[in-house]
Amino acid sequence: MKKKIISALMVCASVIFMLSGCGSSKGADTKLIIWTNMDVETDTIQKYADEWGAVNGYEVDVIHQSPSVQQFAQAINSDDGPDAIVGIPNDQLADYVNAGLTAEVPAELYSDSDFSDAAIQACYVEGVRYAAPLSVETTALFYNTELVSKVPATWEDLVEHAEADGGLQFDATSIYYDLGFVRACGGYIFKYENGAYDVTDIGLANTGAKQAYNFINDLCNQYNLLSADVTADIARSNFQNGQTAYYIGGPWDIDGFTSAGTSFAIVEMPTFNGQPFVTPVGTQVSFVSNKSNNQDKAWEFIMYLIDNGAMGMYEAGDRIPAKLSDQENEKIQIDENATTFIAQINNGEPMPTVSEMGQLWSIHTNNIRSMWTGELTPQEAAENMVRQLEEAVELMNSGK
Repeated sequence: MKKKIISALMVCASVIFMLSGCGSSKGADTKLIIWTNMDVETDTIQKYADEWGAVNGYEVDVIHQSPSVQQFAQAINSDDGPDAIVGIPNDQLADYVNAGLTAEVPAELYSDSDFSDAAIQACYVEGVRYAAPLSVETTALFYNTELVSKVPATWEDLVEHAEADGGLQFDATSIYYDLGFVRACGGYIFKYENGAYDVTDIGLANTGAKQAYNFINDLCNQYNLLSADVTADIARSNFQNGQTAYYIGGPWDIDGFTSAGTSFAIVEMPTFNGQPFVTPVGTQVSFVSNKSNNQDKAWEFIMYLIDNGAMGMYEAGDRIPAKLSDQENEKIQIDENATTFIAQINNGEPMPTVSEMGQLWSIHTNNIRSMWTGELTPQEAAENMVRQLEEAVELMNSGK
């Protein structure tokens, strides 16, 4: 009898241990939790998650979330925390990497050559691949077809045409829109080599960058096309209402202009200084938490979405796929606007995937405004910009 009691107690203890073990780690379950920054595409991503899960014996919950690094860091330590984030802007990736929250991409997961160059560049931080590219977007030149019969091939000719007839507006205080001028003249933000950015090598005040800022100054003070009061929203509204002939915008503008009945078409950016106009390519990337106990499966689902969900994502939210073969899909190719943006993406590059990039935005804007008011010359604005950025980066990194 005593032996039976001991045996029964041992069985109960084993069951309790097994049950407690099952509840101690989300990784012990066949379940993935995916956060996505994409709003209108959430249901579409869930559809592909259900397809993948049914084949692989996994339950996948896709949750719309626009997390901060701090929120993500706290959440991944809980049992119901995310295994991965799908579709986050690449300029946020470095913050997660620097916080030690991301897993490296397995070497065999995908081939870089299968994707747009800019999309791949966006997935590397300090020469290490931390993400997979999902979709890409960039800016191009919109023009009013009632005001413009033929778009000039160069920026030098375009501004003269716009000055005489129709006008041109965009937020030229922002480095987002000014990058192409700077890059065409040999300037750069942070030097990029061998898959990494050197944040101590800033190219916004070299000879070429100063040439570019001189032209940007002329847009305001010689051609009278722009002013510090012209924000991106004002430029968009004026073009939509037919008040300006040219506008720099992205795929996100198309529905609004179409609904408003604006007569417009889109072309690749004119050349500047005899060089292609480099536009910033935004890439929606996906990465896996280094705290996930299901890292392999999370990467597997991410690649399933990339390989199978391109058209679903395109139809749900006009997301241009980062994968080159998907960009050749017939449904995308017959969309003239999409093909224009794809062509422009080939002349694009991502904003630097480093946390230090966040320091530049307001510095650039303030110096352009000071240049336009005559407080600073273009040369002084460029030099002041670099000096302030160096100080901001040094202060930012002093606590590391």
